Amino acid sequence: MGFLSPFLLVSAAALAVPLWLHLRRKRRQTPVEFPSLRYLKSATARMKRQAKVEDLGLLLLRLLLIALLAAAFARPVVRSSGGWLGAARSVESVVVIDATASMGWRGESGTRMDTAKRLAREWIDGLDRSDAVALWVLTDRLEKPVPVPIADRAFLLKQLAAVTASDGSSGLAPVFNAAHEWAEARSIGRKELVIITDNQSAAWDWPAEDFFRNSWDRAGVGLVVLAPDTVRAANVNVESVAWDLRAVREGALLSGVAKVMNHGDTAVSDLLECRIDGKIVFRKPLEIPAGGSVDVPLSLAVPSVDGPVLTGEVTLAGDALACDDKWNFALPVRHPIQALVVEHVAGVGGGMKPSFFLTRAIAAGGAGKATAIESDAWLKQSTEGIESLWFTGGSLTNEAAWEKAMEFANAGGTVVVTGDLQPDPLPADWPVTVGEEVRLPAGRMATRLLASDHILFDGVWSDQTPFPPLPQRIARSCVPANGGKLLATLAGAYPFMVEAPRGKGRVFWLNSSADRSWGDLSLSPAFVVLIQQMARAQELALQTTTTCWVGEAWPDLSKFSIAATWPRREDGESAVRPLRSGMFDAISEDGKPLWRCAVNVRRAESDLRSVEAAKLQAILPGKVAAGQQGIREWREEIRREVPLWPWFLTAAALVFLAEGRMSARAAKQRAVAAGGGLPKWMERRAGV
Repeated sequence: MGFLSPFLLVSAAALAVPLWLHLRRKRRQTPVEFPSLRYLKSATARMKRQAKVEDLGLLLLRLLLIALLAAAFARPVVRSSGGWLGAARSVESVVVIDATASMGWRGESGTRMDTAKRLAREWIDGLDRSDAVALWVLTDRLEKPVPVPIADRAFLLKQLAAVTASDGSSGLAPVFNAAHEWAEARSIGRKELVIITDNQSAAWDWPAEDFFRNSWDRAGVGLVVLAPDTVRAANVNVESVAWDLRAVREGALLSGVAKVMNHGDTAVSDLLECRIDGKIVFRKPLEIPAGGSVDVPLSLAVPSVDGPVLTGEVTLAGDALACDDKWNFALPVRHPIQALVVEHVAGVGGGMKPSFFLTRAIAAGGAGKATAIESDAWLKQSTEGIESLWFTGGSLTNEAAWEKAMEFANAGGTVVVTGDLQPDPLPADWPVTVGEEVRLPAGRMATRLLASDHILFDGVWSDQTPFPPLPQRIARSCVPANGGKLLATLAGAYPFMVEAPRGKGRVFWLNSSADRSWGDLSLSPAFVVLIQQMARAQELALQTTTTCWVGEAWPDLSKFSIAATWPRREDGESAVRPLRSGMFDAISEDGKPLWRCAVNVRRAESDLRSVEAAKLQAILPGKVAAGQQGIREWREEIRREVPLWPWFLTAAALVFLAEGRMSARAAKQRAVAAGGGLPKWMERRAGV
C-alpha cells in the first residue's frame, strides 16, 4: 500500500489531543451518607472499575477515529492485479502522440514517429475491450482525431495509423491544458494520460513546474510521459540564411551568410550547396565542431527571373532529421522601372531641366529607364508599359491633361507631382490644398517620417537609419485634401510627402522639386533612393512577405490588386497556414501564380537533446519512462492502483457513530450519579 499525499500523515499528531484530555479530566465524586461503611466501600470500588473500563473504551474509539481520518487525508492506494476493491473498474485513457518535426528523426528501427505509434498500439491493445481511449496529436497545435475516449478499436487504430510526423513545432503546454479540462469532467472510471514524446527541450519550454504545482489534480489522472527510445540523438542543420538584400534584380551580386549548427557531441563533415531553380550555384565542404557552428559566406549572381520572386534553397548533404537540412528562401525581384517624365520648363539651373535629375535618378544603378517629354506631347503619349508618371514645372496646362493622368492612376499606375507644379485652378481631386511658396531658413531642413512602415520607407529608413535632412530653400504651405494622407513633414511645419489612392493606383505629391531653384534635393543622399522607391511604388504595393514558418498564417494578400489564394487543404477549403516546409504559390483567379512564399521548419526542433528524466520526474505528478519496458513497468505500477481512502472514511464514520453512542451512555450514567441516585445493582447489594 502507498499514499498519494504522504505529507498529510502528519495530521496523525492529533492523536495526542484526546489522550491529553482523558488524562487531564477530573471526575466529580458526590458524597453519599450510608450507615454501613462495608457496603459503601464495596460500591465505590465497583464504580471505579466500571468508570475505568468505560473511559478506556471511549479513548480507544476517539484515537481510532483520528487515525482513520489522518490516513484517509493521505489518500492511501493499493496496487492489485485482481478485481477486488474496485480494481476492475473501466479505464478512460487519452493517448497523445508528439508529431512535431523532431519526431521525424530516423534511427536503426525507423523514425521516432514509427516507434511512438507502435507504443501507442501496444498500450491500447493492453486495455480491456470495455475501456475507452481518445487519440490526440501535437503538431504546431493540438489536434484531436479522436477527441473523447471511445471503445471503437477499429476506428481508433485507423486514426492512429494515419498519424505522420509533421514539420510543425510546439510545446506540451496545450496538451496538459486540454488534459486538465478533460480530467475535471465527471467519470465513473479511472483516467489515464499517456504522452509519447521525445522530451525535446523545446517541448518543455514553458512554466511546467508552476502548472503542476498549482493547476494539476494529482488524484484525478494517472500520468506517464513516455519517450520512444533512450538514444542520445545528434543532428546537424542549416540554422539560418541571411541575405544582404531585401529584394534583387537580374545580374546583381547577391551576398549573404549561412549558419550551420552541430547539436551532437562529435565533429561532423558535411557539404553545403545553394540551388536556384534546381541548379547548383554555390558549393562548399564544411567541418562543424562538436556542439558548435560555422558561418559560411554566400555570393552569387542573380539569374534571369520571369516571376515576381526569386526562390532557392541552401542545403546540407543531410542526416537522420531531414526537415532542417534545407533552408528555403524567396526574395522579391525588382524588374526594370519604366517611367515617363512630363515637364514644361525651358531650362533653369545652368540649363539643366528637372527631368535631367529625375531620369538619371530612376535609371541609376541599372534600376530602369525614364523618358522625358514636353507637356504639349502628353495628351498624345501612349502609356503602355509605363509604371509611373512624373509631372514637374507647369506641365499640367489644362484639365484634359490631368484627366488622362487620373485614368492612368485608376488603372493601377503611379502619378507623382512635385511642389513646383500648382495648376490654376486646382483640379477637383488634387491631393493638397492651394498653398503659397515659402522661403525656408538657410541650412538643411529636418524631415520626419510619419509612417515608417509605409512601402516607400520600410526596410530603407528607420529609427536606426533616419531619413537625412534636406538642403531645401523653398516649400509650399498647404495641407492634404481629397483623401490625401500625410507621410512625412518638412521642417516640422510643412507637408513633405502626401499620398492619395486613386482607383487601383495612387498619386504622390512631393513638396520639393528637382529644379535647383528649390534647393539641392537632387544632391541629397536620399534623392536617388526616394525617387526609385516612388517610381516602383505599385510594384512595392503588390509585394508582401516572402517567408514564414510552418504553422504561421499565410502572408496577407489583401494588398494585391488581383485576388489570389494560397494552396487549399485536401478537403478543398482555403488553408490558413502552411503545414509543411517548401515553396508555395499564391494563385490568381485566372489560375496564374501571382506570388511565392518560402516556408521553413522552426529551428527549435533541430536540437534533439532531451530533458533529463530525473529533472522531469522531479516536477511531474506521474512517471517518466522510455520504450516498451517503460510502458510495461508503468502498467504494473499505476494501472492497478485502487484508492482505499473511501474505505477509511467509511470506517471513520462507523467509529464516530459508535463513539457517540458510548459517550452518550457514559454521560447518562454520570448524570445519574451526579444527581444523588444509585444504580440498581448498588441498591440491591445495599439491601435498600
